[in-house]
Amino acid sequence: MSIAAFLRRAIAAALILGGAPALAANAEPRVALVIGNAAYPAAPLRNPANDANAIAARLRAMGFEVVLRTNVTQREFTRAVSQFGQALKPGSVALFYYAGHGMQVRGRNFLIPVDADIQSEASARSESVDLDLVLEQLGPSRLSMVILDACRNNPFEGKFRTTRGSGLAQVDAPKGTLLAYATAPGKVASDGEGVNGLYTAELLKAMEIPGAKVEEVFKAVRVNVIKATAGEQIPWESSSLTGDYYFKPATATADAGKAAGQAEMQSKLDAERQAREKEAQALKAEMEKLREEVRRLSVASAAAPPAAAAVPEAKVPAGAAAPAAAKKRNETARPVDAAQPVEPAKAAGPKSGPAIAQLRGAAAKEWKRRLLVLEGERGRLTFAKAAAILFAPLNDEQLTVLVEKERALKDMPYHAAFAVGFNSSGAITYWRTWGERTTAFATETAQGKCTNISAAPCAVLMVNGDFREAQFLEWAGRADGGNLARMRAAILRVRTDRR
Repeated sequence: MSIAAFLRRAIAAALILGGAPALAANAEPRVALVIGNAAYPAAPLRNPANDANAIAARLRAMGFEVVLRTNVTQREFTRAVSQFGQALKPGSVALFYYAGHGMQVRGRNFLIPVDADIQSEASARSESVDLDLVLEQLGPSRLSMVILDACRNNPFEGKFRTTRGSGLAQVDAPKGTLLAYATAPGKVASDGEGVNGLYTAELLKAMEIPGAKVEEVFKAVRVNVIKATAGEQIPWESSSLTGDYYFKPATATADAGKAAGQAEMQSKLDAERQAREKEAQALKAEMEKLREEVRRLSVASAAAPPAAAAVPEAKVPAGAAAPAAAKKRNETARPVDAAQPVEPAKAAGPKSGPAIAQLRGAAAKEWKRRLLVLEGERGRLTFAKAAAILFAPLNDEQLTVLVEKERALKDMPYHAAFAVGFNSSGAITYWRTWGERTTAFATETAQGKCTNISAAPCAVLMVNGDFREAQFLEWAGRADGGNLARMRAAILRVRTDRR
């Protein structure tokens, strides 16, 4: 065998053992469009431009042909997307990354250029870039990735009459595509305090894991973001991939590192699962404690003779009397309240004037009884306990919702406040704010915004996690309980997520 033939065989063997994966990965064309929008006139963001630059640099180092655009107008955005689609060839790998403001309107997602002038839902379509336009460009690719770090607060949401939530809407990934969101559909993510946003910072780290499939990369991102935010932000993906892709293919020398990385990832997943189980147990214990306490108070107040109950000063109209002891009920079906009021919507019999008046009188009497129970618990009330006494949750699930809402209100970042009121129809209105400069500013903002949508000044019930007992009682005293079912449903729907 000649020396030249020997060298050819040796080189071929070396490529097969150590360089084949990387060579195969490099053989397919890889094209990326990276956009970061931060310079919004009315709602600027800190990190999207930095994030886009960092992602673009990392992709170039990994062999991608990258087009980077920052702070683009709608025209520039649309043109870049169109050119991106034209650059894709059959069998290529495509990656689209976007950081900036994003929004959903009626279940469709829109990416917002820096020159957008959005005054209504209709103008959102004409002023923004529809995510579907991006997805339509991916057809020729063997494998596509769409990464959206675009779930910041929607600065235009207040102008929409029918918006039902923040963040982006869930979209099913087209065949051969992975859609990655910085947080779950309908939720929002933080812009971050460092050089990069939290989601992108973790993505940059995970892309360097040798031999990790793209799905494993995003799983690692999710684990680390959940840990960093104590579960407040949960990245999410939708995938219909039919092939494998590695940002950083493994080599023979990287196998040990990959195994160690997988073990660490599994350890984090196990720790996350154990933390969720512990939290669920604590929540259940808290709910059961609340259930027993509310039942005890309800039974005691229902059984007490009328003379034993004193009407509180100026908070409950005079003439309230505790009703006779309620009949024993099936505690499995109704574990909360031993004296459920008769509600007009469920009452049997003819709807004559006297009958309706009698039902309203019974409802008002029951409402006064509940106010008396609240007065008797002054100094020992929490938000969940006060709401449970007043609104009579029907089952353990509704009690759990109240406990979860109280926790969420307590966990809002300082300075925070939560205010409630009633509109002209008697329905509950509310507003919450957080991250304000001072406690006074948070209180004033929450009360002012709530009052704007209410028939009378709102009461501030929670400030920096502290329950305002007196304000709750004053607010409850202004209602008559005429439609308890409607009020109960409203308080259970109160939003406590950050946005």
